[in-house]
Amino acid sequence: MKKINLFLIMLMLCKLTFSELILNSSNLSPSKYEVFNLEVSFVNEDKERYKIDGLENFDVLSKGSSNSYNVINGKTTSVKSDVYRLKPKKDGEFTLKLITENGNEKALLIDVKENKQLDKVMEDRFALQVDIPKKSYYFGEKIPFQENFISTVNISSFSQVKAPNFQDFSVKDITKYNNNSYIQNQIEYKGKQAIELNIFKGILQANSSGEKNIITSEVKVGEPTRDFFYENTTLVGGDNLKIDIKPLPVDTPKNFKDIVGTLTYKENWKNKEVNVGQAITLNLTLSGSGNLALLENLPIENQNDFNVFQSVKNYNEEIKGENYYNEKTFEVAFIPKNGGIEKTPEIVIPYFNTNTEKYENLIIPSQEIKVTGKNLQIDASSNNRPIQKNMENNNSVNKDEITSSGKLTDNLQEVNIKVLETEKTSAKNIYKLAFGIVSLLCLVELITIIYLVLDRKKYKNHKKR
Repeated sequence: MKKINLFLIMLMLCKLTFSELILNSSNLSPSKYEVFNLEVSFVNEDKERYKIDGLENFDVLSKGSSNSYNVINGKTTSVKSDVYRLKPKKDGEFTLKLITENGNEKALLIDVKENKQLDKVMEDRFALQVDIPKKSYYFGEKIPFQENFISTVNISSFSQVKAPNFQDFSVKDITKYNNNSYIQNQIEYKGKQAIELNIFKGILQANSSGEKNIITSEVKVGEPTRDFFYENTTLVGGDNLKIDIKPLPVDTPKNFKDIVGTLTYKENWKNKEVNVGQAITLNLTLSGSGNLALLENLPIENQNDFNVFQSVKNYNEEIKGENYYNEKTFEVAFIPKNGGIEKTPEIVIPYFNTNTEKYENLIIPSQEIKVTGKNLQIDASSNNRPIQKNMENNNSVNKDEITSSGKLTDNLQEVNIKVLETEKTSAKNIYKLAFGIVSLLCLVELITIIYLVLDRKKYKNHKKR
């Protein structure tokens, strides 16, 4: 038993001696544009589950696995490896730490060198251009966002590896395509002819105030080589943008509908002379960078001089150049109740002006109109006259009844008695009719029985003969 335990201990010592966990890199000092290999190897042991901390600082282009066995001087060595092809996302020193599920660890320092000369060359060849007008916005303000890829050289392939990441924003994607392909434009970039691809166009709105992050798209570009089957690939983008979202002042005005931006208007009155009860129509178009989608109807105060009806005719939003723009058209019908010279109610729309950084009112002034015709009124006295006449006729009849019989209740009692007598008479007639029908049925049945009896006797007499 002691020999067996000693043998097992020797085997464990041999395994610890010859087994090894290896973390190795083909380049410990790559530039941001260089691709290198990272190898994770398990020597003379089973491959365990593991994780690599710090790998988020690199783009993993591919991953492969391999198993190998070597026999040297009678000793067998097995190696199980995973090989990663990595590309740095940015300059700096990064530690890659391998941790297995059994707690074994290995660490490796990767120093990504800055290469300004290569940066300049790459920027002249490829660029991911992000168009965002400002670095700070107010909460509730619409933010235009565009991404364009620019290339001054021929490319053999192009793909969007990662879409932009809008962590704390609501996004409306308005990117346009041409037959499911990005729209291309010929432009001049840094004195060279270039191709521009619009890969994203959208309208953003922050969900809260504070500093926000946007991670741009990441695209993979392939350049043709002399070898038909291969190409040089480059990753562009993946940058982190910071935007400051400022809160609105707390002294919000009455009827404020969270419209933040700039606001202007155009008005068009279809007519200025109407009859009483006819509508005078206003077409009002509001436009600017304020979020007019939140304005469902115009704040028009109720007045006794007009009946007011309104509706939305159209609404659209877009990015004009680098700026956000939207417009909304309302149709308002004012129906005057009185004749003469009248004024429509003034329309006041509060909003926060991002240019002046103050709350302001957009005022659409009242319109003076001429109303012809009489006021809309109901003649109450004429409607009551027929009722009064009927009441007088009823009263005169009642008086005659009282004069002839002395008491009104006696007349009512006589009417009730007559109604009861009529009902009794009709009931007796019904009973008589029912009795007559039953008697008739009995007579028919009697005749039938007599006929059957006579017919039976006749049949017997005929049989005897």
